[in-house]
Amino acid sequence: MNAPPPARPFIIVVALLLLAAPLAAQQEFVTQTLIVPTFHGPDIGQAHKAADIVRNRVADAFPHKDLRVISAGDVATWLERSGLNEDSVLLPGEMDDVAKHFRADEQIAGTVTKANGRIRVEARLSLIRDPTMYEPLIGDGPNVTVAAQSVAEQAVAARRQLVPLRRCENALRAGQLPQAVAQATIGIVAYPASTLARTCLLRTLVAMPGQHDDSVIAVAHAILAKTPGNAVALEDMATALDDRHDYAAGGDAWVRLLATDSLNETLLLRVGEALSLEGNALRAEPIVDAGSAAHPDDLPLLKLRWLVHLATSNWKAAIAAGELLDAKDPVSHADPNFYLRLASAYRADSEPERALSTAALGVSRFKTDAPLYSLYVQLLQAENEIAVPRGLAQFPASADLHAIAAQTFKEQGNLAAAAHEMRTALAADPTIPHGFLQLADYEMALNEPDSGLAMIRLALAHGEAPAVVAQFALARGNDLYTAANGTKQRADFERARRFLEFAKQLAPSPQASFLLGASALSVGQYAATEAPAAKSCELSRLADSSLVEAEENLTSGREVAPDAAQQFLTYLTTLRPYVATQIKAFCPVGGGGSPIRPSIDTGRQFRLN
Repeated sequence: MNAPPPARPFIIVVALLLLAAPLAAQQEFVTQTLIVPTFHGPDIGQAHKAADIVRNRVADAFPHKDLRVISAGDVATWLERSGLNEDSVLLPGEMDDVAKHFRADEQIAGTVTKANGRIRVEARLSLIRDPTMYEPLIGDGPNVTVAAQSVAEQAVAARRQLVPLRRCENALRAGQLPQAVAQATIGIVAYPASTLARTCLLRTLVAMPGQHDDSVIAVAHAILAKTPGNAVALEDMATALDDRHDYAAGGDAWVRLLATDSLNETLLLRVGEALSLEGNALRAEPIVDAGSAAHPDDLPLLKLRWLVHLATSNWKAAIAAGELLDAKDPVSHADPNFYLRLASAYRADSEPERALSTAALGVSRFKTDAPLYSLYVQLLQAENEIAVPRGLAQFPASADLHAIAAQTFKEQGNLAAAAHEMRTALAADPTIPHGFLQLADYEMALNEPDSGLAMIRLALAHGEAPAVVAQFALARGNDLYTAANGTKQRADFERARRFLEFAKQLAPSPQASFLLGASALSVGQYAATEAPAAKSCELSRLADSSLVEAEENLTSGREVAPDAAQQFLTYLTTLRPYVATQIKAFCPVGGGGSPIRPSIDTGRQFRLN
């Protein structure tokens, strides 16, 4: 018996299967069209010959049903009819027109040069649908035939990855990320020098949930080893390095990315923002300065230049950029932070007069902006603690100063003093934006909810937007309802109900209805529980009216919490006969009765987002 043949290593068998799979399955896709225009170079004859060798070799390597290669004559004829010379260097737009005419999917373009007695062909196989997807093809030899044949063999080998590449891209578009990774891996096995399949793998890793920074960086490095200017790999690697807090290496990658298209305004802004946000503001400075100088009308770049110089404490450069913004950008005039930062830059650059005039201009435009006024006060009096009392002494009727004092007291935790100052401010100027709502907050914090509700009503009366007031009242009513769940006191639920009724009156919503219904049910429950002991007709009628209100609002607001609403409504139905008995017993002629014991917890907590 003959000895069995030695077993092949498992990895080799798997690799052979993977290589065979995509070649055997190409018919699942439509026939691809490849265009190989005449190569360029100082020797036109050699350029023609190199292109012909590559074109013919690739055409012979694949079945016609899989790959259609446009002939040189067809390309030359179309170019001639379009008024173009086939030997001229085509601009990107012209090359796009050629590809569009022949409905090409792929292209191999290249140049032929001669140096030191050797011929070098530098080409790339690129995908028409995505110019960032390409494979470099480099051939070198003693003559054009050897160099071009080397490029052709690389092109044939590189095309082995295209079927799994398309499967990877389809899976990625469909959100089937594990399948995309698997197909990209098959493409890399088919062509180990791949950049195309690795680019799809890289895009898949970036799209996958969770942290894959190390994998992204490794794949990006592999791509960049072959295509150092690959913008996709550079950006993904830079982002992954930043996510890993390796800002120095990330900064290197961002700078390399910008070098791929240094005049691109969008890319300039992207790289500048990334560098400035990740602690590389010093590296961003020359990049942003150059970009802003090249595009003087680009306001986002100018604003980035301003912010970068502020981040590096380069005060003179920041002032120069800030003054340009002041002259060119109307949006800056509507931002109190702009005046705050510009005044601070003047102050840091030892220009107190200009700092003071800028802060004063800002304060004149933004009278209620506390940070800006705080800087203004510091510039005038050196310390806010001294300036505010002096200002109040000098301008006792100034609403703005009293409002600033209220904020100061609030930050110090003295809410009683904050409320006093805000009352004084509003007495002088009841139109202070959100002033009554701020005072309502102080009153609520001082456990004076009734006064808080009065201030909320005054906010509406003095021009506060009804929607804003309604949302404020709804949130405070929700807080009171939550607190009442802890105290289990009817008065606390009644107080929450008043806030919620007001909120619903201003802006009806399912949330307001549901919370109002829950509060009313609790009021009715506790009123009914208390009524028998006092034999109170008033409490019995309160219970009855509260149940009516509860049913109406729980029904209209049940979408907020359907299960809880249904449970509340069911309990409400069982409670009604007891309340009716109480009214019959206590209201006409008095009588007895038994306390009603709650059978469910109607005091559930519902927190609004």
